[in-house]
Amino acid sequence: MKHVVVIGAGFGGISAAAYLAQAGYKVTVYEKNSWVGGRARVLERDGFRFDMGPSWYWMPDEHDRWFTDMGVRREDYYAIRRVDPSYKVYYGDSLPEESRNQITVPADFARAQAVFEAYEPGAGERLARFVEQAKQKYEFAMSGFIYRNFDSPFDMVNGTLLKNLLRIDLLRSYRSLINRSFSHPYLRKILEFPVVFLGSFAAKTPAVYTLMNYIDFGLGTWYPEGGFGRVVEAMKEVAESKGARFVFDTEVTRIRTEGRAAHALDLRGAGESKALANAIVANADYVHVESELLDLAHRSVSPESWNRRTFAPAVLNYYVGFNRKLDRLAHHTFFFDTDWDDHFDAVYGKRRWPDDPLFYLHIPSMTDPSCAPEGHEAMFILVPCALGLDDGEQIREHYFDRVMERMERLSGEKLRDAMVFRQTMSISEFRRDYNAHEGTAFGLGQTLFQTAYFRPMNRSKKVRNLYFAGQYTVPGTGTTMSMISGKLAAMRIEKEQPLD
Repeated sequence: MKHVVVIGAGFGGISAAAYLAQAGYKVTVYEKNSWVGGRARVLERDGFRFDMGPSWYWMPDEHDRWFTDMGVRREDYYAIRRVDPSYKVYYGDSLPEESRNQITVPADFARAQAVFEAYEPGAGERLARFVEQAKQKYEFAMSGFIYRNFDSPFDMVNGTLLKNLLRIDLLRSYRSLINRSFSHPYLRKILEFPVVFLGSFAAKTPAVYTLMNYIDFGLGTWYPEGGFGRVVEAMKEVAESKGARFVFDTEVTRIRTEGRAAHALDLRGAGESKALANAIVANADYVHVESELLDLAHRSVSPESWNRRTFAPAVLNYYVGFNRKLDRLAHHTFFFDTDWDDHFDAVYGKRRWPDDPLFYLHIPSMTDPSCAPEGHEAMFILVPCALGLDDGEQIREHYFDRVMERMERLSGEKLRDAMVFRQTMSISEFRRDYNAHEGTAFGLGQTLFQTAYFRPMNRSKKVRNLYFAGQYTVPGTGTTMSMISGKLAAMRIEKEQPLD
């Protein structure tokens, strides 16, 4: 029986392990940390539970597809519920009691149209047309790109693509398409925010990715009961039921090669020091694997090439517990009260800490009471930031004070006196815990020339039995795409390293 070793138990690694074990391979997953899920990590303290990483459960149909592929039902592992309202956005142009400094986006599409119409005459109907066009792009992407491996640029050129080239707006920017349809800055920001999940910004992202607006308004925002920690535990349970073995607290320190093939891995951790393998799936950070686990002759991507790539931002996260309910906020809440372009210029251009950052709140206890003691709230605050910055305690305190001041002023909530727990995570921890390149939270950005064939391949060009899964490779960034990346890596192995 051929043995496949998976490096890392993130979404991509668990997914690949499950598909390969189901196909009959012997599969072992080595994870350097003590938990499953990679960035989908859980913090439990003083009765609070926080998802430390992913917090948006989008594309529920694709999550269900993964479980169906495994011959089981997602409902037998965890339930999901629609988040309503989908999210709330605070702006900075008026006082909280005037209610014009905020927009609440309902889950119901007709009500969401009415919200748009209230800010811009005709915007409700234009939103319907815009989301319908986004749906067409989504269906095109899912059928033509997302579940495909790419070996050459010609794999991207097919009759379906050529037929739909103009309709999918591949050469137009995300921002230009939104600005053509909507003029009110509040509405534009609502439609642009999903780009953050792509690890990019609207002016540089192809308009084909307005498919994200269909995911938002069409498929909806959901919450998995038990949080993302339950999602990855469920996936692990399924993979184990297929025969995959998980080994935690064991770090892969080197991939050993003979000629053009990998044959073993050096390990550091809980007892095992070496593992033999017929094939390897690396779900660890792609840059880390190339630069730290392989010798120079076997690296497919040069350091200079990585330097030319656009990486998704890092984050400054705060996990905060409050001893009372927070009625003026929502499960998902954005604060877009400062200059959008200045923030992203600091992230992608000047690569410095922003003066007045945008930020996002996740308060799962509003939907799932098990996340906090009765009458309490669990809040996760996320501030996007540039890669590789100094994130010492002084920086963390400074931005926490800025964020709390703005949150209190704009929402009218009195928060500081109710705070009973706080923990922080940022660039340093992402580097230490995930070997994340310069602390990136989302991997490689989803720009035009980092899409499909132009993303790093999920098979090494130098080591014939080394494969990749995760948010650096196809199909893209995010939890759902990482799940699919595991399937694509498994498909390659089944084709190129078939069972005897």
